[in-house]
Amino acid sequence: MHSLFGAHLMRNTALFLILTMSTLVTFTPRAEASLVPTSLSMVSEARAQDLASVQKVLENKAVKARLAALGYSDAEISSKLSMVSDAELHKLATQMNALDAGGDGVGFIIGILVIALLVVVIVKLCDKTITIH
Repeated sequence: MHSLFGAHLMRNTALFLILTMSTLVTFTPRAEASLVPTSLSMVSEARAQDLASVQKVLENKAVKARLAALGYSDAEISSKLSMVSDAELHKLATQMNALDAGGDGVGFIIGILVIALLVVVIVKLCDKTITIH
């Protein structure tokens, strides 16, 4: 009796698994995927970065004032910027990033301190004193 119960349970389990798997396979949605060429995704990403860089510079008050003095409105600037090719936009962004508005004051201060230190060392080595009247 025990083996009859085991065979019946085994048959019912197998039938249940067959029906469940058939149902899952039948109603599984079809999925399709494809690869995006690397060059296309990188170009759009690079253009977005360059455009953000250029617009950041254009938001500067001095740049806006100068462009307004030349007769350009914000709408004209945006429309002309959207018509620029990827290569031109990249070149413009690179040139704008290379500019340093006002320069770096830290380098100037370090240069002055080095020159003053050299003068003090040279005066000490010559055993001279400098007096200011």
